[in-house]
Amino acid sequence: MTDTERHWQRRRDLEGGKELGVWLLTDGRSVERELYVESHEYRGGAIDLYTYADGDWIHEGEFEAVTDAFAAARRALEKSDYPLVDA
Repeated sequence: MTDTERHWQRRRDLEGGKELGVWLLTDGRSVERELYVESHEYRGGAIDLYTYADGDWIHEGEFEAVTDAFAAARRALEKSDYPLVDA
């Protein structure tokens, strides 16, 4: 795979606070889609899975456990047409 091929990349440098997991679909130059596991426990909520693309946030699911939210994120990444690349 070349650096310009679309791929998912986890961005641990963007994680912190409510963002527990962040993955970006990128071609190395721009970001096409984002996938977030976010905690809203600080406001009495649960753990949520969101995608962001084209200026729209899409709520993909709500989970009581962090492990369930990460499992859903992993399934979404596995269903994608693009590979997950460790960076």
